[in-house]
Amino acid sequence: MSTAAQASTGRLPRGPHRLSREEVESHQRERILAAVVAMVGTKGYGSTTIGDISRRARVSRDTFYEQFPNKEECFLAAYDAITHELLAEIVAVGTSQASYVDAVRDGVRTYLNFWSERPDAARACTLEVMAAGEKALEHRERTLGNFARLFRTIAEQAAAEHPGLPKVPDIVPRASILAVLDLATEYVRQGRTSSLPEIENEIVYLWLLGLAGHEVAARATESTQRARD
Repeated sequence: MSTAAQASTGRLPRGPHRLSREEVESHQRERILAAVVAMVGTKGYGSTTIGDISRRARVSRDTFYEQFPNKEECFLAAYDAITHELLAEIVAVGTSQASYVDAVRDGVRTYLNFWSERPDAARACTLEVMAAGEKALEHRERTLGNFARLFRTIAEQAAAEHPGLPKVPDIVPRASILAVLDLATEYVRQGRTSSLPEIENEIVYLWLLGLAGHEVAARATESTQRARD
């Protein structure tokens, strides 16, 4: 089995291998990060122990402490990695579209599909981050800021496409982001994470409402709603 294939299984090769120390440590770190997400998503942040994480990652406690000083720092590293990956995926699909309306739809679809395919990560990054302490809330706030800046970037694209659009009030980006996060969090809380894609049209409407008003939002979503009905 190749090194790449070994990594995909979450296991290092048995016996002698050609992996460098840096590669081994990187592999162990990835397994630990995956483990903390799985355990926090299953047991909750408060109930998850370093022993839980180490056993799930199949590493010793000493190996865990070589990577992270404590559970909090491990969780924060996982939270940052997941949210950065999500934002990067949204930016990638959004910037591939010439129209801001299409960018919004593709971005919303990516956001909902991302969480629906990762229920443990969804729970860790929406519900459990709120129980992980002050530093976790600071990381969450930075993430909200990153998404709000993305909203402003789309607003600038919309204004460039349609100069007659009114200026988006400063409060709208954050309010729109928080509204979407609250809707997603409620689905996660109810154990309906896999059903998140069903609210794509409603969230597209919400974002476009803040960007360009009711007429644009309604026009962009009415065809999808007809197909759904």
